Amino acid sequence: MCALITLIVILATALATPHNGVFVWSFALPILFYLLLGKQYGVVLSASLLVIQSYILGTKSSLSPFTTFNLSLNLMCAYLSIWAISHVFEGSRAHFSKRLKNLALLDPLTGAGNRLSMNHYFEVELQDKSQLYVFLLDLDFFKQVNDKHGHAVGDKVLVEVATLLRVTLGKGYVFRVGGEEFALFCSFPHEDEALNAAEKIRADIENTHFKIDGLVINITTSIGVAKFRSSNTLEGLINQADKQLYKAKRFGRNKVYCKFKKEPKLEKVIA
Repeated sequence: MCALITLIVILATALATPHNGVFVWSFALPILFYLLLGKQYGVVLSASLLVIQSYILGTKSSLSPFTTFNLSLNLMCAYLSIWAISHVFEGSRAHFSKRLKNLALLDPLTGAGNRLSMNHYFEVELQDKSQLYVFLLDLDFFKQVNDKHGHAVGDKVLVEVATLLRVTLGKGYVFRVGGEEFALFCSFPHEDEALNAAEKIRADIENTHFKIDGLVINITTSIGVAKFRSSNTLEGLINQADKQLYKAKRFGRNKVYCKFKKEPKLEKVIA
């Protein structure tokens, strides 16, 4: 639609005589470009249209009833003004749209995705789930950190943990699904690779000394791992991981538990 309107305006400018004033419709096109196609394409197409229209008008044998200088100056000033306004407006709109999206989809404390973001990722963005694994992670005895050092320190620890998870996981996605509970989504070609990644996360958290406000805080984590099956919903997949997380916490904490459906009698435990 945008391309068709642009073509019509260019052809009309080329075919009509200047006194018809059809070229003034080109002033509306930068607004259309920015609203429909965004800032990047808006810049390119607006600049291209200015060059094309200037060339067409410049090749007219007569610009009557306008003088050449008068027409060129007014056309240039009017077009550039509308282009600048469209550019600034679209930049502001895109900025606030991004902020609203972040408020809706990101945990405000840690910057990790929230539950809504997790649902959107699983249902909409993730096309191939065949090699998907979910790590459900809970920080062990985290209430003691809050009770001993205060919630402000606890919040800073959560921020550091979220950062560590993103760095350690690398290619996956991190979501905060509870107070000190995180869900990690990542694809692995083999079960052993998934378990090794979960174990690395567990070991990294155990071996990291979180330095917060002059304090050195050590924590551990329990992790439940579940592999996606074709019959799984997101809720079912999270429940599978949660069952393994419960076992990790029940049998000593600071462990990785995983049970794969294709091996109903095999339960893998990494401690």
